[in-house]
Amino acid sequence: MQTTQRDLELFRRLSKYGMLSTQQIAKIVFNEIALTTILRRLRLLEDKKLITRVATLPSHEVLWSVTERGAESVSVSVPKRHWSKNLLEHDYKLLSLRLLLEEGGIARSWTPEHEIRSMAFRKYGLRGMKDRVIPDALISTCVKGKMESVAVEMELTLKNETKLKKVLSHYREANDLLGVWYIIPRKSMTNQIHKVWNDCRHFAKGTNIFYSYLDDVMKNPLTANLISIEPLRKIGEVFTPLPAQVTAHHLSTLDEKKNESKVELTKENHAPILNNAS
Repeated sequence: MQTTQRDLELFRRLSKYGMLSTQQIAKIVFNEIALTTILRRLRLLEDKKLITRVATLPSHEVLWSVTERGAESVSVSVPKRHWSKNLLEHDYKLLSLRLLLEEGGIARSWTPEHEIRSMAFRKYGLRGMKDRVIPDALISTCVKGKMESVAVEMELTLKNETKLKKVLSHYREANDLLGVWYIIPRKSMTNQIHKVWNDCRHFAKGTNIFYSYLDDVMKNPLTANLISIEPLRKIGEVFTPLPAQVTAHHLSTLDEKKNESKVELTKENHAPILNNAS
């Protein structure tokens, strides 16, 4: 079987995103090609051990990742080799959110948790990682004409209050973040998180906290509400979308290098933070 340019692009995308569903691959890589043709090609690539199945969603849709062999063919890395079944729903929804925010020009760059964790390990070593916490993702976005760093936390179920307080106290101290943006499924979680946030008010107050509801963002990331902005505003009114003639790819490298030296991490949580030490 001869590998096509489209196959190579698929391997690059799988390296960038970690995994993609069949429908996401159809949209991003195989645009306007019949789904039966796409499925046939994916099975061929799987047979050649160039891609592999991560899991099957409840909708019966397959999640795919690139193998070492596939990654080597385009000189990229395999970002994740192991996927927790308990976190699969969270990781897939986070990936879907990333694709929407990138497509809408809100996320000028997106650094996922596993990359932050890897950078922090290289910087601090195993012993230095004990009390570090990291976000689900770190994005670079434009606010009032200035590029800002925002930590993204997707919470489908709430952490216990002790862990949440630890996480939010770190965010309260983060002087190099515009804020932490919680993507949550329901209003009651807003009240719970905000109560703990206020309980941590003895920490520095240079960081903001934002909330958006997952279903609203997935319908339209530009018009969904960004709660705790007074007066209430839409995401696209606060985080300025990228102009149509510019691609986020052109900005991502510099933004990621800018953020790399600031990253910290945790062993047990996937929560904050950027380095607030001078």
